Amino acid sequence: MEKKHTAKAASALAASAGVVGGPPQAAATASSGELPADITALNFEQAMAELEQVTRRLEQGDIPIAEALSAYQRGASLMRHAQSILNHVQTEIEVIEAGQERSADRSALISQIKE
Repeated sequence: MEKKHTAKAASALAASAGVVGGPPQAAATASSGELPADITALNFEQAMAELEQVTRRLEQGDIPIAEALSAYQRGASLMRHAQSILNHVQTEIEVIEAGQERSADRSALISQIKE
């Protein structure tokens, strides 16, 4: 029974992250609150790679339910962080297309994305 629940959680996480089939959901669909510092330190590619690992682990369904919940929560945080980066990149593209110069905040964000 536990395997069935963790597999279901993995499918929900994967679908909401756009990893398997479903469209990506807005960051607002994830739980609210501050993101852990170790997650905010990740660039987009690192966050997506870890999210894929978390999703695979949940899909296997062979972890205790408490551990599955913790993994699901981390996956939701990773998804929110990656979505936030994408939102900032989209804003930067719109600014560039409009011919505006970068602000210091946007320049700092671009530096973080390139890391």
